[in-house]
Amino acid sequence: MGMGSKCKHILSVVVVLMVGDALGGGQADRFTATILYDNYAHAEDQAIAAFRQAYGDRFLTLGTGTVVQIAKHRASAEFPRVAMLWAPIRGERSAESMARHDLIMAGAGSFGLRYDREPTGLAEGFTAESVTRAKERLAEIRRLNPRAVILCELYFYEYRDDWLPEDHAWWLRKDGHRQQFWPGTHRMDWANAEYREHVVKVTAALRPVGFDGVFYDNLREEPEPWVAFLKEVRQAVGDEFLILANAGYAVGKHDFAAPYLNGMMYESGWSHGRSEWEDCIAAMQHTQSLLREPTISVIERFEETGSKAGWPGDPNRGKKPPADPQARRWSLCYALTIGDFYYLFSDNTSHHHDWYSEYDAKIGLPTGPSEEIGPYTWQRRYDRALVVVHLPGAAGPHEVKLAEPAKDSLTGRIATQFSMASGDGAILVAP
Repeated sequence: MGMGSKCKHILSVVVVLMVGDALGGGQADRFTATILYDNYAHAEDQAIAAFRQAYGDRFLTLGTGTVVQIAKHRASAEFPRVAMLWAPIRGERSAESMARHDLIMAGAGSFGLRYDREPTGLAEGFTAESVTRAKERLAEIRRLNPRAVILCELYFYEYRDDWLPEDHAWWLRKDGHRQQFWPGTHRMDWANAEYREHVVKVTAALRPVGFDGVFYDNLREEPEPWVAFLKEVRQAVGDEFLILANAGYAVGKHDFAAPYLNGMMYESGWSHGRSEWEDCIAAMQHTQSLLREPTISVIERFEETGSKAGWPGDPNRGKKPPADPQARRWSLCYALTIGDFYYLFSDNTSHHHDWYSEYDAKIGLPTGPSEEIGPYTWQRRYDRALVVVHLPGAAGPHEVKLAEPAKDSLTGRIATQFSMASGDGAILVAP
């Protein structure tokens, strides 16, 4: 059944070594080692041994004027991989809380960064004091979780109203009026090449701080400006810097951008009310095949799916919505079966979330590709689990029959036979 298999895995380790002043500007060297391992717990030791052989011990300790970043290939991280998108675990804002996640994305201010110019919309970097503070924050998170992918969001699609003068040329206008998007913000003119160049400069300023990459919200079906922008970003930050973009509710609509990105974020609406899945799955898998390695795509599912739930002005914003554990089960299993995705189950557009026990029950790496085993039903085998999802819209239940007892880590049930209703999932492990 795929539980407790002894197969070996290949781990590609990329080490980016930067030597320069504490605020960046150093020279970068790249070291890549490929190792074969059969026990993930020992893989990092093997990687460090390979690094020592190449560089010696002197670069393994952070010191004045030296920054060392060890960025292991993300394919080595065990599943489930849990994402933090903007908001931390409900009621927690500590570095320890952030570090529980495998992918961490938040705005510049969440890491202590402050822009270096007023009005803020004209800033092309960050104050020296705040860069030092952010580096300390990143170092603490990485001490707690060396495998975490840490991304900083940059605002670009919309700016807060006080970030630029009202008459500035970078605002998007229609009939002379600025266009509101999120309450308290207005959209920017993405067709303005000068503005796109500005966003490239701010993106480049993130790299010497020590982030693994950048997050761009609100990817839109605008191939020409987006491709031009992403080409300029890649020239500015290089190939190792990760780029994640929010495809929103759309699936398969942004493949023009995929060759420049490491991941797409799918924000819940991809699943709302859906009862047919073949095209959705095929499109997601095709997009994954176009992305740069390492891939860091994220599947998010909301517990509350009403229109504008969690928006500013929603009287229930910040409150936990009614529980929907079945939606959590099937959407997590969907992320685990159709590809190598990070996952988040959150309240709504506020992205507040709880931490669930199945997130800590790591099942290793996939031992094979996704398998469509029947109408609406997919499965995938992992080192220590068999994951099955029976998608919403199925006419009836799906029966899983096993030769030996297994435990569903999502419900705690132990059996040799599991009956799965339409829109449900199971992660079956050795009891």
